[in-house]
Amino acid sequence: MEMKWTPEQQKVIETRNANVLVSAAAGSGKTAVLVARILSMITDLEHPVSIDELLIVTFTRAAAGEMRERIRLAIEARIEEEEKQEDSPKKDQMLEHLRKQNTLLHHALITTIDSFCAYIVRNYFHLIDLDPSFRVGEEGELRMLQGDVAERILSEAYEEGSEEFHEFVEAFSTGRSDDGLVELIRKLYTFSTSYPYPKEWLVSCKDAYQISSVKEVEQAPWMQLLKSDIEKNLEEIRMLAEAGIALCRQEDGPYLYEEALSQDLKTVELLLKADSFEAQQEVFSHLSYARLSGKKMPEASENKKELVKNYRNQIKDGLNEIKEQYFGVPFETAAKYLQEAGEPVGVLIDLTLRFSEAFAEKKREKNLLDYSDLEHFALEILIHHTENGDERSEAAKELSAHFYEILIDEYQDSNLVQEKLLTAVSRMEEGQNNIFMVGDVKQSIYRFRLARPDLFMEKYHSYLQKAGDKVRIDLHKNFRSREEVLAGINFIFYQIMGESLGGVEYDEDAALYAGAVFEENSEPVLRETELLLVESDEAEWKQMETEENVQELEARLVADKIQEIVGKFPVVDKENGGYRKAEYGDIVILLRTMNGWAENFKKILENRGIPASVTTKTGYFSAQEVVTVLNYLRILDNPLQDIPFAGVLLNLPDAFMMEELAKIKCAGKESSDETLKFFECMLLYEKTDGEAEIQRKISRFLEQFYTLREKVAYTPIHELLWDIYESLGLIEYYMANALGEQKKANLEMLFEKARDYEKTSYRGLFNFVRYIENLQKYQIDFGEADITASQENTVKIMSIHKSKGLEFPIVFVSGLGKLFNQQDARASLVIHPDLGIGADWIDTKRRTKAPTLLKKAVQRQIQLENLGEELRVLYVALTRAKEKLYLTGAVSKLEKRLEGLEMVKNEEEIRLSYGKLVKARTYLDWIFPALARHGCMDGLYQQYEYSCPVSHPLHEENAPFLIAVKSPVEFVLSEAKERSEQLIKEQELIAEMESASSDERIRKEIQEHFLWEYPWQKEAEVPAKVTVSEVKRMQFEDEESVSFEESISFEKRVSLMDQILGEELLADEKEEIKELPEIEPYIPAFMQEEGEVLVGVDRGNAYHKVLQWLDFTDMDTKTAVKNQLAKLREEQKIDESVYATVKPEKIFALANSQIGKRMRQAQSEGCLFREQPFVIEVLASDVLNTETGEETMLVQGIIDAFFEENGKIVLLDYKTDYVEQRDGSDLVGKYGIQLKYYQKALERMLEKPVEEKYIYSVNLERAGRRWQ
Repeated sequence: MEMKWTPEQQKVIETRNANVLVSAAAGSGKTAVLVARILSMITDLEHPVSIDELLIVTFTRAAAGEMRERIRLAIEARIEEEEKQEDSPKKDQMLEHLRKQNTLLHHALITTIDSFCAYIVRNYFHLIDLDPSFRVGEEGELRMLQGDVAERILSEAYEEGSEEFHEFVEAFSTGRSDDGLVELIRKLYTFSTSYPYPKEWLVSCKDAYQISSVKEVEQAPWMQLLKSDIEKNLEEIRMLAEAGIALCRQEDGPYLYEEALSQDLKTVELLLKADSFEAQQEVFSHLSYARLSGKKMPEASENKKELVKNYRNQIKDGLNEIKEQYFGVPFETAAKYLQEAGEPVGVLIDLTLRFSEAFAEKKREKNLLDYSDLEHFALEILIHHTENGDERSEAAKELSAHFYEILIDEYQDSNLVQEKLLTAVSRMEEGQNNIFMVGDVKQSIYRFRLARPDLFMEKYHSYLQKAGDKVRIDLHKNFRSREEVLAGINFIFYQIMGESLGGVEYDEDAALYAGAVFEENSEPVLRETELLLVESDEAEWKQMETEENVQELEARLVADKIQEIVGKFPVVDKENGGYRKAEYGDIVILLRTMNGWAENFKKILENRGIPASVTTKTGYFSAQEVVTVLNYLRILDNPLQDIPFAGVLLNLPDAFMMEELAKIKCAGKESSDETLKFFECMLLYEKTDGEAEIQRKISRFLEQFYTLREKVAYTPIHELLWDIYESLGLIEYYMANALGEQKKANLEMLFEKARDYEKTSYRGLFNFVRYIENLQKYQIDFGEADITASQENTVKIMSIHKSKGLEFPIVFVSGLGKLFNQQDARASLVIHPDLGIGADWIDTKRRTKAPTLLKKAVQRQIQLENLGEELRVLYVALTRAKEKLYLTGAVSKLEKRLEGLEMVKNEEEIRLSYGKLVKARTYLDWIFPALARHGCMDGLYQQYEYSCPVSHPLHEENAPFLIAVKSPVEFVLSEAKERSEQLIKEQELIAEMESASSDERIRKEIQEHFLWEYPWQKEAEVPAKVTVSEVKRMQFEDEESVSFEESISFEKRVSLMDQILGEELLADEKEEIKELPEIEPYIPAFMQEEGEVLVGVDRGNAYHKVLQWLDFTDMDTKTAVKNQLAKLREEQKIDESVYATVKPEKIFALANSQIGKRMRQAQSEGCLFREQPFVIEVLASDVLNTETGEETMLVQGIIDAFFEENGKIVLLDYKTDYVEQRDGSDLVGKYGIQLKYYQKALERMLEKPVEEKYIYSVNLERAGRRWQ
């Protein structure tokens, strides 16, 4: 069936004799259109073009392979079509031509830019005097080589000993090591290689620091960007002031506040009118704020008062931030700092230039190239670079004559070198435009690879959308997703993506339009985009003291939703086009970063019975089997390495027990006064009359070890590895494991990596070990071997970057609450391709430093570009969904977030303000404001008693959204219900099977299988380490850390159980819940005002923090206590909430009690100790009150205070609990267990008896004594 193209697609296919830029939206079928264009060119008999006359450049090898296959299939389909036509000379001619194209296809240049550069270099090597037998180095080998060369360059510089170099080392080295300098040189070198002429770029970076006057700083290009950013922020503040004044002038507005806001507006306008940076600094130097009127305005709306106050706070915060950021020092001083910072930066640039030359020389010696060499050598072949400009070489003209057209896929990810290369082989210089570029700047997400989306945008703005020699064609229609999915994406991105952030104006030209047709489904289905949130700071959840982290919380949320939709939600079957129920394989979870997140999501999903697969580039070097084999290689090279040696002995098939290793080590100590290595201890033990089993293991180990070690000198590493696998039986051993296939694949992958290593310029076991260590040092991880079949029915967990170009029926975009990574903008040295190098001014003598204005400008530009990249990453993630889109994230301070949306709700502009967008720290910081004016937020607003923006045009916008906020407690109750139902089902199944069989033997066998219990379950449940508080909870109820059920109010418990069970509880069931005690409420941080009094556990922590710092020798009066508390606050040892919570009279009472006076005396003698941590080993049976044999466990805790008095120890523990018994006996009984372990710990540490033990009640203002 012939494809029906849209008019825009047809234009892409047919346009000739022009440079064409195709801006192809996500899912617009750009690859299909590209293939159709190629096919139309090679089947045009009037202007015949051969496939080998086209240069087709793709971003990855996989894409190149897919493109070649698609073209092959299209040619074969066309041949089949032609064969059905009536015989004619034209038919024969076409068939001959098509068959020729099919043959030529194998040699056609459908390639990546790296492969094209390699093609140029291999064909024209003689023009640059290059040995044609070169090879492209492997990444690990190149990193090793770079490290070696950089260290040599530094050593030479140390030997030369120039004063400038020593100043540079003082300025840029960190800690006691100069390892960071190697990384600085390598980073700057790598950055420079993205430029056509790296050395010129490096030298130009010095220019920014070579200034002689303030005027030069004012006129610097980077300064214009900085001033532009300041102007945008001031415009934002002006809008706030104007909005506030408009509110004041409303009928029920707070009119008395207008005067202060008008003064603010006047200040902002003065700053905007200032014609220079110096003039702005003058205004900031006199910055002051009028107070808001304190007079009563009974007729004014309280809501509008608060809103105006909020505007005012933002105005002040914004102005103060600009002043602090850019105008902290006089302009003359800032210029002086910039000039002085140039010297160490110049040294770094000179070192990098030396490194570049030395590294190039080293590669020439080894006949080795890296990918940047391929690009730059290709550029050298194609272009003659002179002071007067660039000229194309004869080689470039020869290639341009050969290529009829150059087609570039994913053009938005090109860089300057690639642009220059491909232009050189085009026919533009001859006046014939023949470059075809396709891409989508909204999907440019490879900035970390130094992609330059601005190249795309430059043409996007300059090319015309009509006939000419430079044409732009926009493909709007999306043939992937449902209209509901696209409407949600458009709604969000209309508001958050623009020219100022994101690089492209998201308007009607850039929006997505539905092109796919989905048949109606008979079942009612929720197709809305759903935003699912979990409150990570919920009070009741915190009370549970769970070890579950935020990622696991969010994974639970996703797991619940997956269980809801699998087997129920209808999706279109890709094969037959009909509807079927969703399967696990239809679902993908997309994450911004895999590190830490993917493992947690996989674990939670699998715990819930959901099959999940992860393809990641991390985890390989931490896999146990890989670690064990690498450790074995280390000890083959040098057995006198204790840690690798012990690791091997513990993890081999015939492994040693820890107790056996201890005996071997002890034998070595007894036999020699010297400290022997573990290997030496093993050799000694073998000769003693030790235990037979240990000696058997030693003999077997050493026999294998010596045999393998003999082979090291002459055996290639990959063969040595296989010998290790076979002689130790590692493959069989790990295959017996539950994850055997994965472990086997990892070992085979290590074997392949060893074969790759043999192709490098390094040789031998020592260098292989070093090679692996360098891979780990530079965080080059291969990721565990992928053993998951692509068609396997599992939920896929992948990074957003990996998902680019793919599509899935159901998409979860998760981790939306994760902070953006702005690490590169916070580095000590910041680098930008256009602005150069930003460094601190450093006074090495006084050990002081300050960021230069240039560094601040570079940092700001990097921050803005990073945010633009994050916007594009979010766009890529959301556009992967075909039928259903879920957005998930963990959220804290939800009420505060909603409060922050009050101003957004009143904004008339569709696009969110620049200030709002650039302050984002997470994706939710964009998504919440984008949905602020949508009707889906009404439920949340009403829950927290905020108004709904019903009159705003966006409120009823035809973009379907649903929002649900989940409580972590709901997950626990839901899982508890599932476990109960599972147990009931198991019991019913056993009963049914027993009743179905009359054979007593069979019934007994059923019972043995289903009711079997692990005999050492108690021992298996013994934790390795517990806190003293956990010990107490194991034996008594602890009101400071209550159980889950106790932490929930009666009404909340009933409400949650009603929700979980789906029906109202009966009266007697409610009474059962009511019997659980209520506790003191916990107030989460986001609900606490600054300086608000803390309660519950936080109140106890506040008193402990204060008592840790107080000086007992200076507490004779309450005033003295107050002064100490104020000083602690000033020194930021305590915050406002702690200061407001701790009552001076309570502290004074403690200080002047009998025990307090003894503490004062002890402190004056230097014998008072506070907040003493400890860890002790005890028998598990003593803690758990169960028979656990000789199992031991570690108990850890912190002792509040103890002091030495007359050679004896006095122990004290503070408690802030509510006390019913006025004599404090309930406290003594309740916390006696804790004091018992504190006593044990102190007596073991100090080897002195604890004579007295006290519990001091802050509420009772007295101490209860526990005698020895």
